[in-house]
Amino acid sequence: MRQLFLFLITSMTPFVDHCQMLGNENSPSSGMELWYTSPADNWLAALPIGNGRLGAMVYGGLQQEQIQLNEESLWAGMPEDPYPEDIRKHYEAFQRLNLEGKYQEALNYGMEHLAVSPTSIRSYEPLGKLHISFDQQGTPENYRRSLDMETGLVTVTYSIEGKRFVREAFASNKYNVVFYRFESLDGAPVSSSIRSDREKDIVQRVGENQILYVDGQVYDNPDGYDDNPGGSGETGQHMKFAAQIMASLDDGTISGNENTLNIKNSTGYTIIVSAATDYNLAELNFDRNIDAKDTALKFLEDAAETAYETAKQAHISEHSEMFNRVKLSMGGTLQDTIPTDKRLALLRQGRNDNHLTELFFQYGRYLLMGSSVNRAILPANLQGIWNKEMWAPWESDFHLNINLQMNYWPADLTNLSEAFVPLSNFMVKLAENGSTTAENFIGSSGWMAHHVSNPFGRTTPSGSTRESQVTNGYSNPLAGAWMSLSLWRHYEFTQDQDYLKETSYPVIAGAARFILDFLKENEKGELVTSPSYSPENAYIDPTTGKPTRNTTAASMDIQIINDIFTACLKAEEILGAQQLTAEIEKARAKLPPIKIGNDGTLQEWYEDYEEAEPGHRHMSHLYALYPSNQITAATPELFQAAEKTIERRLAYGGGGQTGWSRAWIINFYARLQQGDEALDHIHQMMASQLAPNMFDLLGEIFQIEGNFGATAGIAEMLLQSHEDGIIRLLPALPEAWATGKVSGLKARGNFEVSMEWEAGNLKKATILALSGGKAKVLYKDKEWLIDLKKGESESVFPGFED
Repeated sequence: MRQLFLFLITSMTPFVDHCQMLGNENSPSSGMELWYTSPADNWLAALPIGNGRLGAMVYGGLQQEQIQLNEESLWAGMPEDPYPEDIRKHYEAFQRLNLEGKYQEALNYGMEHLAVSPTSIRSYEPLGKLHISFDQQGTPENYRRSLDMETGLVTVTYSIEGKRFVREAFASNKYNVVFYRFESLDGAPVSSSIRSDREKDIVQRVGENQILYVDGQVYDNPDGYDDNPGGSGETGQHMKFAAQIMASLDDGTISGNENTLNIKNSTGYTIIVSAATDYNLAELNFDRNIDAKDTALKFLEDAAETAYETAKQAHISEHSEMFNRVKLSMGGTLQDTIPTDKRLALLRQGRNDNHLTELFFQYGRYLLMGSSVNRAILPANLQGIWNKEMWAPWESDFHLNINLQMNYWPADLTNLSEAFVPLSNFMVKLAENGSTTAENFIGSSGWMAHHVSNPFGRTTPSGSTRESQVTNGYSNPLAGAWMSLSLWRHYEFTQDQDYLKETSYPVIAGAARFILDFLKENEKGELVTSPSYSPENAYIDPTTGKPTRNTTAASMDIQIINDIFTACLKAEEILGAQQLTAEIEKARAKLPPIKIGNDGTLQEWYEDYEEAEPGHRHMSHLYALYPSNQITAATPELFQAAEKTIERRLAYGGGGQTGWSRAWIINFYARLQQGDEALDHIHQMMASQLAPNMFDLLGEIFQIEGNFGATAGIAEMLLQSHEDGIIRLLPALPEAWATGKVSGLKARGNFEVSMEWEAGNLKKATILALSGGKAKVLYKDKEWLIDLKKGESESVFPGFED
């Protein structure tokens, strides 16, 4: 106990000093901070800011500050949707061979006749790095580096020889730039230099008004690095981009030479960074009619006309309004006297930290705000918008076999519906591209997309190798259909009929049209998908004894089709447009059922095959449990089989081996209404699969969907609305969250829900109808029927004794 007391007192000292440094009026009050007592020594310890379009990672170095920069649309490559010769003839043969169960022959045929370069795509790229040097000598004291999620500010405070200094950074939505502020609180002058760099493809100069101009054009060198050798597309000059950097001084002087701005004897200055590319979403391409340099300069000039404090307060006001829509308290002690990295270390030792879990939940919301709202044009990619590599892992692409879907699981549920705007706009354009693919492949007037896309809207099969292009690409023709269901779910939450009519339904109907044209009748008279596969898993082909991926009617395919058909039928009923209803009803009656295998688990494939990897990270056959609602407590045999399926995956060491797959398990256990199991996986994820800055990790690689999936899972433990017309309160509350409250979560039907609970029992819940409507509210054995007009609310009190 004495050692713990000394540790807490020691850890508290920097926090107390920080509050004394800034004054109580500026000290954090919400506890929504990640904070540290030393600068970041690597990218996974740096702190992210973003306005949807511009992203930055702030290191907080003392003599040498580094800020790594991104612009969401800065991609290598160009539009490429390759088709092999006689695609329809060869695809039909590929379908037939799979339908006949000749899977190895189908694979060989696909390799010979369907694999075509470029098999893959090029990568999302960083904008560059901003370096700021400070001529401060001496030993720093009271160093504190923090990200306040409520304000969207990264702050560094410290003192040297009794002189106090503060730095701040944020990405402004209003002014569409990144602001960085340095201030000497006691008037000690500091000299600095400011420069930028990028590994390749830029020229720099200091121009008039002491602006550092960075002009670039992506050049894909024929002799340069290719992560997918020979398969990533046409080389040459591609997207143009630009950045401009300026500094506004309170005092002192500034001069420029070559690629560096030099500041002498200043007690305060503000750096503004603007950037743009010539990407055009309407064209799914770069557009030479767009001048990236002029665009960036306009942003810079507008921002430069505004006082820093004015821009800062505008940012805080906008950001905090959105962030504070949802508040969550699990009754844990506010442990803000312990730095975040130390708290993560304590969690690895088995210590429960409810407040850290609250931070983890809100961090997912913060990252979604920073990568897919405000100025965002494109959806959040595999790393949101934060990437330091010239060739990112998996190209930082739009992965459509779980990852991009998971990015948007928390959006509506945690009251960030604006995040769907860039996703919806992109999906509309992707469906347009995919209509050409569907026509070329099978003559369908619907649309299709395979498992990888990019800002250029690729819908043809992709893969890092020719074999991957066939097994992971061609065998996954329903990836786009699954992605389109995100738009239907968004309608379910918002009840926006204009959105349904103009955006969601056309995309869903196009996917349904393709499926109707794509389904094949097997020898049993069932309608099945051919080709098909269960991402990214393999079974043992009983004919060859080899691990095989391509097949027919993988369970996930049929589950996705059921959801597409259901969504389309409901949309047509709402809109009074019975275009596909008759065809869908006829086809749906011939789909195979969800099956339970001999071992009591859900079958992953049409046949009860032996699994090549019983512990595989993907659990695609559990789609029906989450994010779908085809398996619930109302289907008890399937519900039990789903639980057994998860147990088997975990027993073989799988399921939770990556951050995103662990996040999926959290959601599974939430749907199974097993709160303690869900919390155990939250703790495992936080203890072993988070970087010091709480980025989700796959090994040492950042993949943002794990953050988003975990945030969705925590919300799903507290509120569920996936069963038609039902709102479940605290369906998976773990024992460790016995007391708490939450406000602002959203339920389908456009209801906003707030709750308080104590000793594991709900005390009060308030349901606000933002659109008006009916719902059945359930809590344990209690039930309430509500019928509210728009703007009305109703509170329910279960009446449990304390």
